[in-house]
Amino acid sequence: MKNTTKLTPLIDYINNFIHLNQSEIDYITSQIPIKEFNKGDFLLKEGDISKTFFFNIQGCLRLFYQAEDSEKTLFFYTENQFITAYESFTKGRPSKYYIECLEDSVVAMFSLETEMELLNRFPKLEVLVRLVMEEQLGIYQHIISSLVTLTPEERYSQLLDEYPQLIHRIPQYYLASYLGITPESLSRIRKRLKDKVRS
Repeated sequence: MKNTTKLTPLIDYINNFIHLNQSEIDYITSQIPIKEFNKGDFLLKEGDISKTFFFNIQGCLRLFYQAEDSEKTLFFYTENQFITAYESFTKGRPSKYYIECLEDSVVAMFSLETEMELLNRFPKLEVLVRLVMEEQLGIYQHIISSLVTLTPEERYSQLLDEYPQLIHRIPQYYLASYLGITPESLSRIRKRLKDKVRS
């Protein structure tokens, strides 16, 4: 399969905001490599300096950090989302986070050099860079606000509302890690919510 075909989700995403003609599409797809990862592979580990950000073409991935006693899951990424350890990529600092594939995954890869080359050749792509930055900041704001203001049950309900398909793609212990509770507590939350629906 040609790189252009594999990158169709990325081109479609960009075209939602910026119209690309065929010559632009051909050049962009020639510059952006695609990589396949297996379930359990890491795009990034704690201590690594992130030199790449990613566009998720296929798969489910999680962002987490290692606490003293356990892993703490912060976010799940699915198709058509950009993925990055933002501070590490933009400031060249060692990452505090891991990015792990929960499924076999396919991602488009953007190095800083590729980003600069594309922006120099196509200045209109600055709109896309701004959107990616806003999306990443929005994700981190979402993480912080939900951790501070919501109970585990409210966070689970929010996840059901915003990403209903995600519940079936993620093992229960990772969902529990995201909610900051044990798998047993998650089972009780699920039971309470089912009972509410029935009543």
